[in-house]
Amino acid sequence: MIYITGDVHSSKMKGWEQKQAGSEIKAAKRYLQILEKYKLKSTLFINGICLEENWEEIKDFLNYDIEIGGHTYNNFGKMNIFKSYINRKLFRCIYGSKNFQSKDINLTKKIFEKRGLKMDSWRTHAFGSNEITFHLLKNKGVKYVSDLVGEIKPFQKEGIIHLPINIPVDGNTIAYGEFKPENRNPFASCAKGRISPEEWFEILKKRIMNNEKNKTDSILLIHPITMEVLDHFLLFEDIAKFLSKYSSRIISEFK
Repeated sequence: MIYITGDVHSSKMKGWEQKQAGSEIKAAKRYLQILEKYKLKSTLFINGICLEENWEEIKDFLNYDIEIGGHTYNNFGKMNIFKSYINRKLFRCIYGSKNFQSKDINLTKKIFEKRGLKMDSWRTHAFGSNEITFHLLKNKGVKYVSDLVGEIKPFQKEGIIHLPINIPVDGNTIAYGEFKPENRNPFASCAKGRISPEEWFEILKKRIMNNEKNKTDSILLIHPITMEVLDHFLLFEDIAKFLSKYSSRIISEFK
C-alpha cells in the first residue's frame, strides 16, 4: 500500500523555494492534478494560516481524492537559529514549550473546524514533535501522526497511530546537503545527505518494490513546491506514473 503525502506552507515562510516558485498552494494544485490523472490518493499537511487566509483556493483541493491534515499554524512563527537552539536546549523540542504547543495546536484545530474539516491527521513542521506533542494531539482528537523518518514500521502508542516516512524524503535528498556516495545505496537512511534527482527516483522505485515484496506499507513525503522548483513537475509525473501500479490510501485510511 502506498501513502503519498506532501506539506504545504504559508507564503509567509519565505523559504528559498518559495522565492523561486511563488505560491505553494498553486504548486499543490498542480500536484493534485497529476495525482488525479493517475488515480492516486494523497494527504496534504497544510498550515492553519493557509486555511485561514487562502481558503478560496484551498477548498478546491477537496474536489480531489485527498485528505487535509494539520501542519502547525504557521511553522512555529518567527523561527530563527537562536530560537531553535533555545527551544531544543530548554524543551528538547524545536516546537517549544508545552504551553506554546498547546496554543498552536488549538489554533490550528479551530481553523480546521471553521472550514468544516476534521483534523484526524497531523505532521509537525520539521518533524518537530515530542511526547508532549502527541499527548496534546490525542486530546484534540488527532488519531494519526506522520512525523518520524526512517525504516520504522507503523506503530500505535498511547492512542496515536504513527506512520513513519520510510522512503527518502525529496527535500533532504535532492535539494539540501552535500552529495555523498553512501546515499546511492537504495536502502540507506531516509535523510542522510544529497543525491541527484534521477538517483533518488531509482532509489524510490527500489524501496517501494522491496516494500511491496515484503508486504510493507510505503509512506512517502514529496513536497509540491520542491517538485515545482526542480523541473516544473516533470519528474513528479514520472513518479506518479510509477506509483499508479500500486494501491494508494490517505493517512487516515491506514489499517
